[in-house]
Amino acid sequence: MNRSLKINVWLLAVLLIFSVCVEAKTVTHWKPLPVTKYKSRRVVNLDAKSKVFFYRPLRFEKMPVDVNGIASVQIKTVSKVKDQSVKFTVYIDGKATDYTVKLSANNNNFSFYESVNIPLAKGSKEIGIYTRNANAYFRVYAKIVKVVKEIPKSVTLKAESYKKISVLTIDKSRKEYYLADNSHSIKYTAKYNGTVISWFRFLPMANKSAAKIEIYVNNALRDSYSFTHKLSGKYRVNGSRVSVGKKVMIKDIKKNDKIEIRVTSEHEVLNHSYLKTGK
Repeated sequence: MNRSLKINVWLLAVLLIFSVCVEAKTVTHWKPLPVTKYKSRRVVNLDAKSKVFFYRPLRFEKMPVDVNGIASVQIKTVSKVKDQSVKFTVYIDGKATDYTVKLSANNNNFSFYESVNIPLAKGSKEIGIYTRNANAYFRVYAKIVKVVKEIPKSVTLKAESYKKISVLTIDKSRKEYYLADNSHSIKYTAKYNGTVISWFRFLPMANKSAAKIEIYVNNALRDSYSFTHKLSGKYRVNGSRVSVGKKVMIKDIKKNDKIEIRVTSEHEVLNHSYLKTGK
């Protein structure tokens, strides 16, 4: 593989990775885990919308919490009295770790303490919480990480069917267009809901006739257009002049809609399309 080809392959890989990254984001939230063995429980208002049970361990016993398949947990602590700190011990895979959490806030019902975040080794199945503090209550939360696909404001449509790709040039600028004729249509599939913005140019014929196209959505004719013979002063394909650009909007496109551009004249027609989602 020569150096130029290696560079092109590397750049393509980077662009593919970047295109995935910009369309996705990571969302993290904390899910309260169930507790089945405890001495007592209290409803705690963590905020205006959230009411959660906190649990007090049985005296002289560890309070078990199932963490099978979880990579990280957070332990929240509240107390019925205004202690400046609360001490407790967490048991994981037979190893005990002592924690002292400091007072961070309080209201008329509870005192609230610093949260403790604990990463778990792969294969950990259960943790246990032990305390001698009869006023302390605990809740264990699992860290849940989800990759959420974001909808971009616009996305260039990639054709599944076309005759060939032609490079449209102006000065030092270059842009790829799909080329179609009356025996080779251009077909796209919409990835999102929105409006397709489609730009057309065509290679002129000696008789200066108009280029004609039809646009189908899910095999149903949506619109037909006729583009008059008017040449661009700057844009070229392979050194030859092409027509001026014509903008067509295809509205009310739904995700997975099939869009097809058919040429009904004798021309070779160039097309570049993108989808605006309105986000």
